[in-house]
Amino acid sequence: MTTLPRSYWCHRDFDGPGRGRLELQSMTTPYPGRAVTWMRESVRDALTGLDRPTFGIAWAWLGNHQASGAAIRELRQGRPYTFTLPAPDGHWTWSAHPVSVLPVIETCANAPSSRQQLVPAHANGDPP
Repeated sequence: MTTLPRSYWCHRDFDGPGRGRLELQSMTTPYPGRAVTWMRESVRDALTGLDRPTFGIAWAWLGNHQASGAAIRELRQGRPYTFTLPAPDGHWTWSAHPVSVLPVIETCANAPSSRQQLVPAHANGDPP
């Protein structure tokens, strides 16, 4: 039995008013360390828009390097990792989930260029 390679899907979500105006952020990576790094960078990018108490919670999480290592271990063991940040008008959530991904071929340009394979049988006069 063939197993699909494991990757990590990361995303940022906001639950509260104005949710529809926020730009969706997500990415996929084959490395659990890169997934946690993306989460940390995304939290760091959000710092400027946070109030003082929420900023303090985010800053404490960013400074906890042992928690980063624990997050990477959780992901390697196949468990998701989530960081939730309460805000006065809702809450932010950063998540990384282990996922299986299908291998993707590079481009169609590398495929054989025989156009006859793409034409239905009845299009060139042959019976369907």
